[in-house]
Amino acid sequence: MFQSNELRTILVIDDEDIVRRSFCDSLEDLGYNVLGAENGQVGIDIAVERSPDLILTDLRMPIKGGIDVLKYCSEHMAQTPVIVISGAGLMEDVVEALRLGAFDYLTKPIRDPDLLQAAISRALEQVSLKEQNNNYQQHLEQLVESRTAELSESNKQLALHKEHLELLVDERTKELESAITNLRNTQSQLVESAKMASLGRLVAGVSHELNTPLGICLTFISSLGQKFNRFEKDFYEGKLRKEDFEKFLKSSQESSDVVIHNLTQVSDLIQNFKMVSVDVSSDMKREFDLVEYIKNVVKSLKCETYDTKILIESDTTQSYSIRSFPGFFSQIVSNLIINSMSHGFPSGLAGTIEIDISAHESDLILKYKDNGRGMSEDTLEQLYEPFFTTARGSGGSGLGMNVLYNLVVRNLSGTVDCYSKIGQGVEFVIKLPKHQF
Repeated sequence: MFQSNELRTILVIDDEDIVRRSFCDSLEDLGYNVLGAENGQVGIDIAVERSPDLILTDLRMPIKGGIDVLKYCSEHMAQTPVIVISGAGLMEDVVEALRLGAFDYLTKPIRDPDLLQAAISRALEQVSLKEQNNNYQQHLEQLVESRTAELSESNKQLALHKEHLELLVDERTKELESAITNLRNTQSQLVESAKMASLGRLVAGVSHELNTPLGICLTFISSLGQKFNRFEKDFYEGKLRKEDFEKFLKSSQESSDVVIHNLTQVSDLIQNFKMVSVDVSSDMKREFDLVEYIKNVVKSLKCETYDTKILIESDTTQSYSIRSFPGFFSQIVSNLIINSMSHGFPSGLAGTIEIDISAHESDLILKYKDNGRGMSEDTLEQLYEPFFTTARGSGGSGLGMNVLYNLVVRNLSGTVDCYSKIGQGVEFVIKLPKHQF
């Protein structure tokens, strides 16, 4: 049977104080712990805080009525029975209340207290029976789990040797898969790192190049604004002369020409930035002039070479139109130039970099030279190894030449050779088969 009354809590929700107090007093006399609420919202708040065993609610109340209480209980307190006590007595109210899960529906006024007690007893007994049923079900589930665990343990003991061998195989397989995954991830990270480094240099270069023309535009526009203010003042004060008007027109035209010229430069720079940045980040194949593209890449690195004494020369009289991945060439040229700046011309040394493109038989050849410090034979042998660098202490990562090698050999199906001696600079010869273009 269910628990004794003094351990059961009943929440009474009714907006009529007299009715609510009457119910509360009657239920307290029967030994229940009783809570009261003057509307549905207060009742829901109390129900959330105190978790009553049973709820008695009126239907028609301000703020929130009994239907709202039933909806809330059906969604959040399904185990708590709700008895509706209403004086409306409308059939549609009864149907709606029962549809929402009301345990019982009583009509006010309740002239027979035994009727209310009987409804409450049935509801609480049902709660008790559900609790007992849940406890019994949990007990059965625990027994099933226990028997299942015993059976599973027996099976595990019988198959222990087989599982041991399978575990060894799985461990070796996972180690191999992990090694392969790490290798692939490392390769992808190398490529992405190179892309981001190239894009960062490009953004810095374009920002530096934009400062000058935009600064000029701002200066001339500001000056034109001041002249306009003086012109307007003289006009309204009647001091404007013909020569002043002509002078203002001439000055305005000159300022306009300068601003248009510099804004055109800005537009060209932005177009170049958009083209190169998309190429670096997207790896999309398209048709482009390789000589013109490399010239644009060199321009994008002006920020890197601005404070150096390095002169970059390239033959811009030729034209080689190809269909390939421009982003690859951007990374190749950028890595070569940055490599020369870091290793060939450290500490602000002056020097020259030459970039030449030519076509020979079945190959397109890109030659890159600098007259910097050069490299030793030991350095040449390890040049393309990942993470190898002679500038570890000054921030070198050892990835630039490895990324270049992968781009040329794996992505563009070409070859790259490096020739260098200490004090005699460095020369890279990159050969790419023309049939792929």
